[in-house]
Amino acid sequence: MAEEKIICIGCPLGCETTLKIDDQGEVVKITGYKCKEGRQYVLEEYRSPVRVLTATVLTQNSVRPLFPVRTNKPLLKTHLKEAAKVLIGVKVKPPIRVGQIILPNLINTGIDVIATDDLLN
Repeated sequence: MAEEKIICIGCPLGCETTLKIDDQGEVVKITGYKCKEGRQYVLEEYRSPVRVLTATVLTQNSVRPLFPVRTNKPLLKTHLKEAAKVLIGVKVKPPIRVGQIILPNLINTGIDVIATDDLLN
């Protein structure tokens, strides 16, 4: 039986959890979590880890050379590199408002890239 350690970030405690994994890759036991969200967070993190992608993109016709963006929903961790490569080719120009969609349907995931600031000039 294999073990995997995951630090839970379901709450501010940051518990170090241990998962016991059987030969088929199924979780048979979880120890170390101290809150009710911990067990569910650790299971999801083991089975299908996701992250919000934060990045900057280039600007055109602006005094700011880079502009901050993020995904509007978490993206599978396995897709982060591919998504980041797409953002390398993105250029934005003013005016842009916070929350505005910069790139819809990033790598066909249904997840949008949105502005995290205003770009007015």
